[in-house]
Amino acid sequence: MILTCRRWMGTAALVLQCALAWPALAQQATLKAEVTVSEDIVRLGDLVDNAGRFAASPVFRAPDLGHTGQLASWRVLEAAKRLGLNGIATGDVSEVAVTRAARVIPLAELEERIAQTSARVLGVGDATKIQVTFDRGTRSIAVEPGAYGDLSVTRFELDARNGRFEATLEVRGSTLSQRSGGFRLSGQAAETVEFLVPARAINRGEVLKAADLVIERRPRFEVSSMSPDALSTLPQAVGLAARRPLAPERPFRSADLMKPEIVERNANVLIIYNANGLTLTIRGKALEAGSEGDVIQVQNLNSRKTLSAVITGTNQVTMTVRPDVGPQAAIRPAAPATPSPQ
Repeated sequence: MILTCRRWMGTAALVLQCALAWPALAQQATLKAEVTVSEDIVRLGDLVDNAGRFAASPVFRAPDLGHTGQLASWRVLEAAKRLGLNGIATGDVSEVAVTRAARVIPLAELEERIAQTSARVLGVGDATKIQVTFDRGTRSIAVEPGAYGDLSVTRFELDARNGRFEATLEVRGSTLSQRSGGFRLSGQAAETVEFLVPARAINRGEVLKAADLVIERRPRFEVSSMSPDALSTLPQAVGLAARRPLAPERPFRSADLMKPEIVERNANVLIIYNANGLTLTIRGKALEAGSEGDVIQVQNLNSRKTLSAVITGTNQVTMTVRPDVGPQAAIRPAAPATPSPQ
């Protein structure tokens, strides 16, 4: 009976020890792998779960607004040890990623503001025609997480000759923006024009396809010498042939194009002869190349005579004459009559 009681008391003591130890195990300080802070100071509680009374102790400077920095775990352990916190469980965490919370204004939004301001200065109704290029190294703007006021351009200077601009932007409600006097940007902003250019070298007579052409946008001041009738849309060129060789990435005009040649020089052609209600077909040879509707010289292979005919199809020409008028007279305009002396 006494032995059984002693055994029961020993078991009860063990259970009591486990119960007392369990809260300590449950409150084990543990290193975090990723944290986001809103202040410019990183506190131990930001980096370690269950840091207890040490949680509010500052240990490191935070990264800049909107940035992330990597903090080696051993540095966190050393900082905690100096404060008196030991036994932090790190698991497999070798670095802690520390991100500074911020409202980040991307470059696209900055570009939109500059384009709108440039359009007003240049008198351009559509701001999408303004091309903005920031100077090298320009980054997005980061302000405090709670600063959700409007982004505005407070100063803007633009040289219309070369598109260079300098601007200052502010974010309403941002202490950082007010303290720094705004965010300064510089670069180039200019109205752009669209035009067609060949994507590759185009040979004379080659028929243009959509894949052969590219629509480019360039600042107006760069193309001030460009011909005003330069083509700018695909329908203006697709399906037509090059009248001369076209160089890649160079604008071209409608005068540089022609209807596709459907009759080649020295090609065999079918001559259709319409006269007095009769239609005859004759084998011939094209002495010139041409497009549909062109008048070219062809040779009758039977009589070896040279005739003028209109191209009406691929390797097909037509001669139509009035009744009792020979084919040559029908195609060639008659010479003006010379008035006889009275």
